[in-house]
Amino acid sequence: MKSYIAVVKRPLHPVRLNDMMQHMNRKRILILAIILCLCAVSPLFAFQFSPLEQTFAPSGANSTKTYTIVNDSNDSIAVEISALTRDLTVNGQEVNENAAAYFSIVPSKVILKPQSTQIVRVQYRGPRTVPTEMSFRLRAEQIPYSQGRATEGQSMFNFLYVYTTSLYVSPSRSTTRVQVDAAKPMVTTDGKQVIALTVTNSGTIHQILNGVQVELVNNATRQSVIYEGAALGFVNGLNLLAGKTVTVQVAWPQNMQFPVNLADAERLFTGKITYTN
Repeated sequence: MKSYIAVVKRPLHPVRLNDMMQHMNRKRILILAIILCLCAVSPLFAFQFSPLEQTFAPSGANSTKTYTIVNDSNDSIAVEISALTRDLTVNGQEVNENAAAYFSIVPSKVILKPQSTQIVRVQYRGPRTVPTEMSFRLRAEQIPYSQGRATEGQSMFNFLYVYTTSLYVSPSRSTTRVQVDAAKPMVTTDGKQVIALTVTNSGTIHQILNGVQVELVNNATRQSVIYEGAALGFVNGLNLLAGKTVTVQVAWPQNMQFPVNLADAERLFTGKITYTN
């Protein structure tokens, strides 16, 4: 005997149908808004600035370098060039301040016609005696400029390019030395057991810490653990400027017992750092 299953098609409830229609309408409105935004965005009035890194001598012929700005767009653009000091906080954050007193930049502001090139001459004017490498940024920033640009078809958005390059003033003597000054066990405010590694570049030139590894050794038990990659946080890949010190907290190693007395625990551990520059 054959059995049958009856399928009854019921119309959607009016409330359910209304919710579905409202949801579809919201999606259409969102898609339309995205399309309008994309249409409103102006063309990118791009430019190029090079080179991205240069080293200056404190005096002589190499205390002056040239940079090139290329306007590869079809509109005139305005670019401003400025120098900034470069420092590092203990947390590895870069800090910049105006460095106009150290450099002469000619021209510091320029209007480039479409498909044109401009040479910028930069001369170091700071101290002639440089025992430790000095680090700066040279910034080329596109600034608003509308003269000569057709107003028809302009949008409400403008994208302004900024190039931030590396600039160094070489020391009288180049030495390289990066070391772990301290490895201090501690408990964070949220109760996590960590060890704070203090890393110092005591050399006279900057070091880029690629492929960095830190071997932590317990001087009492001779147990050791190696930290590398993401385990070292911002230190891995950091450009550690000459004479600067940073501190990073890393997870407490599972193969070591956490010290009971933290007051003297710092002396129990030694860290050794290796990297490829």
